[in-house]
Amino acid sequence: MKRWLWAALAALACATPRPIEPRVTLLLGAVPWEVAPLEQALIGVQKGNVDGIAYTRGWLSGMLVVISLTGVGKTNTGLVVGVLYNEFRPRRVIFTGTGARVDPGLEPGDVIVAQQVFFHDAGNLTEDGMQLLPVFGPGERRADPVFAPDPELFSAALQAAESYAAPEVSVDGTSHRVRVRAGRIATGDLFGVNRWKLAELREKLRADLLEMEGASLAQSCQTLGVPWLLIRAGSDPLRAGDASADYLKYGPIAARQAALFTLQLVEQLARSDAR
Repeated sequence: MKRWLWAALAALACATPRPIEPRVTLLLGAVPWEVAPLEQALIGVQKGNVDGIAYTRGWLSGMLVVISLTGVGKTNTGLVVGVLYNEFRPRRVIFTGTGARVDPGLEPGDVIVAQQVFFHDAGNLTEDGMQLLPVFGPGERRADPVFAPDPELFSAALQAAESYAAPEVSVDGTSHRVRVRAGRIATGDLFGVNRWKLAELREKLRADLLEMEGASLAQSCQTLGVPWLLIRAGSDPLRAGDASADYLKYGPIAARQAALFTLQLVEQLARSDAR
């Protein structure tokens, strides 16, 4: 073949537009049962690993997603968010999981979409309880002690809640229909609490749920400039002392309900992205 024809074909190949892959939505949970319903719904599953962090990639309702686990606690969460952000540059990050029920009016599996999330153990510990202080990040970055999610994602979640056909949950000999509402979520590295801390969380800090990852997710995403949303369902009732047995009983129930609502939200976001 003549040299000019080779050159023409090469130029044509370079000029042919390649399909652009959509940016992924990053879906996170702390432990396997929090993301299991999401992984079961995936189409076109691909497994991968980046810097020792395993992930699953696929499609949910026509949306390209990456699902991974942060592990438990604030440090693990910040690490995983940073590594996966660097690898995928996600368009949004959604965390689904569970939290101990601080608000006694919550039933097992009731879903809280975080309107506010904060570190309950960061600041000054005074005679009058915790004084929450701004969180200092890299460089001169300083974050408000209370984080708010991306407004558009939060609004989309509330819209999804309005049309959500909430399932019924049976536990402790009774049944109830899952409720979804906005609320306040407290984050810290305490799994169990004493009576003093329980009273503070309930009365002074007005938390609905207590967990161990959400505010770290919020601070990491805010620093990186990526929209985020935190979805939690109530697991064990928060009581003073060791919560391990109650968590093992109620945790799987709550994890499933948070994930099912997350799937509803993903479907709604996928329709919006397609417009």
